[in-house]
Amino acid sequence: MPASSTPSRTDLRETLLRAAEQAIDEHGIGPVGMRTIARRVGVSHQAPGHHFGDRRGLFTALAAKGFRTLARRMRSARRRIPGDATPAERVATLGIGYMVFAQQHPALFVVMYRPELLNADDAELAEARESAFGILLNEINDARATGWGRNHSATALALTCWSTVHGAVMLWRDGTLDTFFPDLGGVEAAARLVTETLNNALAAEA
Repeated sequence: MPASSTPSRTDLRETLLRAAEQAIDEHGIGPVGMRTIARRVGVSHQAPGHHFGDRRGLFTALAAKGFRTLARRMRSARRRIPGDATPAERVATLGIGYMVFAQQHPALFVVMYRPELLNADDAELAEARESAFGILLNEINDARATGWGRNHSATALALTCWSTVHGAVMLWRDGTLDTFFPDLGGVEAAARLVTETLNNALAAEA
């Protein structure tokens, strides 16, 4: 390869991560490893090790990328919220952003929630998780200040909102959503329905 076309270390790292995403999308997590992505990218078998150390390091970097991407998706969803939207409606919009992320980045989504594959003490992963969770928590605190969900702690509300939308997404990923709710219209409709239902119930307490 000519020197001018040799990717930088940062570029190669991102290329390897994209190759891992594609391999997971095509084959699932099981067969994906360092040699797999090296072959896909066309580099030596040692190259991924220079960036990630081992397979667990690779998946940890993928999970961190996933949480950073999720944070961007939620910020993007938040920017599109009308100025006259209530704080509770803003919280619900983040749920839609979460669903869009799961649709567009299925490989990242599945790795993010497989702690047995990850380095739990990785600083990059911890920072990425905090970034995504912080967006949700900030919106919830703003909503609580208006009376929405005032009978519950911010922790309880964050857990309830996240697990509600995550549950709908998992039903969709498992193929269960269309089996039991064939007329619902898919995961986006499900995400809107559960967020609106939860939002209305908590708004009624205000």
